[in-house]
Amino acid sequence: MRKAFRKIVAFILCIAMTAIPFSALSVFRANAAEPIVVVIDPGHGGSNLGTDYLPIPEKTYTMTVALHMKEQLEKYQNVRVYLTHTEDIDMSLKERAEFASKVNADFLFSLHFNMSISHSLYGSEVWVPSTGQLYSQGYSAANEFLTQFEEMGLFNRGIKTRIGSNGKSDYYGIIRESALRNIPAVIVEHCHVDNINDTPYIQSPEKLKEFGVRDAEAVARYFGLVSKDGKTDYSSYAPLAVPVPSSRVCNDTTAPSYVSANLLKYDQTGKYATVELTAMDAESAIQYYSYSYDNGITWSALQPWAKGSPTVTVSVSMGYGKKDTMIFKAYNLYDISTESNVVQLH
Repeated sequence: MRKAFRKIVAFILCIAMTAIPFSALSVFRANAAEPIVVVIDPGHGGSNLGTDYLPIPEKTYTMTVALHMKEQLEKYQNVRVYLTHTEDIDMSLKERAEFASKVNADFLFSLHFNMSISHSLYGSEVWVPSTGQLYSQGYSAANEFLTQFEEMGLFNRGIKTRIGSNGKSDYYGIIRESALRNIPAVIVEHCHVDNINDTPYIQSPEKLKEFGVRDAEAVARYFGLVSKDGKTDYSSYAPLAVPVPSSRVCNDTTAPSYVSANLLKYDQTGKYATVELTAMDAESAIQYYSYSYDNGITWSALQPWAKGSPTVTVSVSMGYGKKDTMIFKAYNLYDISTESNVVQLH
């Protein structure tokens, strides 16, 4: 009954193509006769280790966090929580989505940890469906997760879509398979296991438990849940209202269109340079910058860009030895970069 109702609501909302009062929708569902059904998907398992950069593979982290998330969510009223699997087994993405459909899931949350080829990236990100009501629901829920992670001190790498090579469907299988069954699903990448900025967040049982608790709180806020002891009440909380897109929301595949560097001050004695950076990208936000003293042979660690600002002023320590030039890179939401002009140091 509820599943049929959900399809009718989704159809009406997609026709409307307008912003949705998510707080009203969440409160209605949280207080409905049937409980909210949440499916937690611990990423990987069995022979699929996931990221294995560290001695402990990703599948171990995801299961630990998932169990804590389930425990915390079950402290709330009117919610039924399932895991796609509780044993260390091989399970296809289709099987995970089929399980969610079988239990009439209202949402599937796939938990993961990240790694980059260069080991230079850091922070949290969430991947969401690219079309219709599923995009709107996914984006709104993703915003709750990233808000929690920012409160922990993690860098927010944003909410993203990724389209497959055919250009007609989502790249990630768990999102694609869930969408086929009209189930909103997101992939939560908690942090990067291979970067010094993020590794402190996974180095203790307490930190992993905090991820699970934070994940549960994100879901509780999104659905407007009330705790069983009555001490936590999100029934009047309004999650981010996201308009239903009229077409597929595609990932940015192009580099920033413009990056410039303007030397404001160069202190040879104090060995630092103050530079004004400007970067533009019409399709996604700028999120990092880096710099080089050797004409791009080597680059600094990625530095966070001030979110929402096209221009930032940075002070760069020059270290030892004479430096003649500097060059900068700006990176967009999808980690594609553009180099600046060469800055002459004098």
